[in-house]
Amino acid sequence: MFRKCMMLLALAITGMILSMTATNSTQGQVGRDRRVTIRKRAPFVHTVIFYLKKDAPANEADTLIADTQRLLAKIPSVREIRAGRPTEKGSAVVVKDYQVGLLVLFDDTEGMQTYLDHPLHKEFVAGHEKSFEKVVVYDFVSKEP
Repeated sequence: MFRKCMMLLALAITGMILSMTATNSTQGQVGRDRRVTIRKRAPFVHTVIFYLKKDAPANEADTLIADTQRLLAKIPSVREIRAGRPTEKGSAVVVKDYQVGLLVLFDDTEGMQTYLDHPLHKEFVAGHEKSFEKVVVYDFVSKEP
C-alpha cells in the first residue's frame, strides 16, 4: 500500500512538472511574440554634415554628437538617429573634410517639420551654431525594394 501511494505521488509530481514546463514554454513563446513588432522602415532621410570653425572648442565635435542623443533623439517624430565623425578607413571616393555627420529618419516630411520646429531642436541649434562654419543638408525619400 505504501509503495502504491509513493508511485502515485511520483506520477503526480512528474505530471505537474511536465505540465508546468509545457505551460511555461508556451507562455515564454507568447511573451517573445509580443515583443516582436514589425515596423515599416522610416523612408524620410535627413542627413546633415557639420563643418566646424577652426576656432571651435576642441571638444565641440564630441559635444555635438552627444547632444544629438541628449536632445534630438527625444523628439517624438524621430524614428532613428545616428551621429559621428568621418570614418578613418573608407573607399577612395569618401569625403572626409567635415567634423560631424548626422542621420535622422522620419516617417514623412511632416515628421521632419515637427523635428525642425521642436524646442529641443532649437536648443540644439542655439547651443552649437556659433561653432558652425558650414552646414550641408541632404533630404531624400528611400524607396523600398
